[in-house]
Amino acid sequence: MTLNQKLDWLVNGWCERKALKPLRFLLPSYPSVLVHTDQFAALLNSLRDIKGLCGSELKPEELTLVISAINELEDLDFLNARLLVLNHLC
Repeated sequence: MTLNQKLDWLVNGWCERKALKPLRFLLPSYPSVLVHTDQFAALLNSLRDIKGLCGSELKPEELTLVISAINELEDLDFLNARLLVLNHLC
């Protein structure tokens, strides 16, 4: 499942059961296309907030997807940081 598919699944599930708290954190940073690094950072921070502040309200499969999305974004952040360092050194 891609990152966008995970986010779509989460948003749809939360909308269906009117889970407003996680939606409140995610929707401001939920673009259809992630282009800029600040958008990735905002989305990562939103997912971390959901995990930390809404974890007890999430279904187990939702929490698993949130953690998976966090890990995916952290991996991208790590790769971007390495690319910036490598570009700076060249």
